[in-house]
Amino acid sequence: MSERTKPEADGDLWELVEGFVEGTATPAERARLEARLRDEASARLFYMTFLDLHASLQWRMRGEASRPGAGRGAPRRAVRLPFRPAPRALTAAALALAAALLLAVLVSPRHGPDEAEAPDLPDRPAGSVAVLIDNGNPVWEADMALPTETGAALPPGRVKLKAGVVEIAFHAGGEVLLEGPADFDVSAPDRGFLHRGKLTAKVPEGASALRVGMPGVVVTDLNGECGLLRDDSGRTEVHVFEGQVGAEPGDGQGAPMPALRLVENTGARVDASGRSLTPVALDALAFARLRPEVRVTDATVRGGQFADRNFGTASRLMVKNSIPDYSWETYLRFDLSGVKGKVSEARVRLVPVRVGLPIENAAAIAVDNQWGETTITWATKPLADRLVATWTAEEGRLVEFDVTRPVQEALARDKMLSLRIFAPKRKRGKGYVQYGAREGEVSARPQLLITTDP
Repeated sequence: MSERTKPEADGDLWELVEGFVEGTATPAERARLEARLRDEASARLFYMTFLDLHASLQWRMRGEASRPGAGRGAPRRAVRLPFRPAPRALTAAALALAAALLLAVLVSPRHGPDEAEAPDLPDRPAGSVAVLIDNGNPVWEADMALPTETGAALPPGRVKLKAGVVEIAFHAGGEVLLEGPADFDVSAPDRGFLHRGKLTAKVPEGASALRVGMPGVVVTDLNGECGLLRDDSGRTEVHVFEGQVGAEPGDGQGAPMPALRLVENTGARVDASGRSLTPVALDALAFARLRPEVRVTDATVRGGQFADRNFGTASRLMVKNSIPDYSWETYLRFDLSGVKGKVSEARVRLVPVRVGLPIENAAAIAVDNQWGETTITWATKPLADRLVATWTAEEGRLVEFDVTRPVQEALARDKMLSLRIFAPKRKRGKGYVQYGAREGEVSARPQLLITTDP
């Protein structure tokens, strides 16, 4: 190769190419090399020349070390290199990998090579056991010490609510709707204690048991919905709306005694001694504000090296289809057990709160409802089959699509509807959408809008 035709390369490009073909390049260096190969024709020419030259040298020098007379002092044929040589010879596997990188660069889209342009979702804060969600204009007591903004991560501590309704989503999967005035301990990822007030507790599909204590009783909810009441006069009651719960009479601090089981549509009052339960009529009216028609569960999953991590407590939902480390999908589940009457129309509403570029998204029916908001990952996400809608997401523009038939089918089955929200087409760089999550602002949360016949 003559000096006139030799491709030019700066020191940075030399180091990037050498590091990649030797297998020593960091992820950041690999990304930098990929960007330069995509954007610079001269870098591609240098890269191909580098591979060709070193492949030729490897072929020409094969067997030199083992040939008779090739030891120290033996005459060797000098090879004049127009480039400085790599620190060690390339193997055929390394050359194949390097060539594959160039092919991937040449056939990939030419927009936005920097995947870091897509924002990350935060991990669950260390030490937190639950998330606080604003469900109805909460007013806090003056001595409330825990964070009060919606979506806040809660460490163990005391929730003191003067008025309104909040949801406490425990990391183990159980959910509590608390109505003020109330005094409630968030104790652990699967445990709380009601000192005063009123709440409903529900364990969604795929979640662990939730234990909520009151003076005189500990209630264990495995897969149902119950209401707990402790008023200023000391009246303590348990009401079961769905499924079964375990009620363990105990002392004034909630230490358990021999357990009883309360079944659906029954209630019980804990006596003053805390050692027995007396049946009472189910009081659904007392808990009306704490039993929504539809309950929403949502979570985002991420591929690649993040395939085993959960992002279910993040305040936004992410969708992006790109290389594995930068691919996200979102899963929604609607619990329809509170729906009354015959559904004539049902529509899902999503709010794109941040969009890098307008991009097509889609919704499909997930075939399994047994996933937990705080446990689902890319590696464990359910399969999806039937496509129900596609749309182009634009920032601030509401997305609505019809799910009437899937809702009707779910009501006739297990009263659960799960959806996969994804991007059908691969788009790198800024090709992402962030939707509001139920942990985020009230106006941007996912909704299922249902119309029922009278």
